[in-house]
Amino acid sequence: MEVATSDLFGSFRGNKDSINMESDSDEVQIANIIKDIRVLLNQHNNPKEYLNDYLRKVEENMEQNKKIEKLVDKSTIRDYIEKHPYFKNPCSYHIRLLTIMKYLKKKGIDINIKDMDLIVDEVIQEIDGVKKVGEGRYIRTINGKRKS
Repeated sequence: MEVATSDLFGSFRGNKDSINMESDSDEVQIANIIKDIRVLLNQHNNPKEYLNDYLRKVEENMEQNKKIEKLVDKSTIRDYIEKHPYFKNPCSYHIRLLTIMKYLKKKGIDINIKDMDLIVDEVIQEIDGVKKVGEGRYIRTINGKRKS
């Protein structure tokens, strides 16, 4: 009997150094981990070594995610972004994510954290009136109108 493997196990099997924990919810991640453990148990006569390696990688990834959450204060990032001249006085031209990242670096935010650009992208999209117009490009409208 063949069991479907989740994305998590596929990345583990392909590369033992990387585990993909990018899911929308914790419940989905847990369900994927359980599926992966079942697959490991079914595929190998003595899966102890594989199972230990897999669980160690999952634990390391969970610890990394906790460290990143402690290092990143989204409210501070949002405050700095809202103080950026473009967000104070938006115009008809878009602003780029790269420009915002440079601004945050200038203000003392550590942008070398893994996936910091994704975190900043998420924070920017949470700001009222901001619309993503392309990959790494945003337009801000105030009261439904763009200022020119």
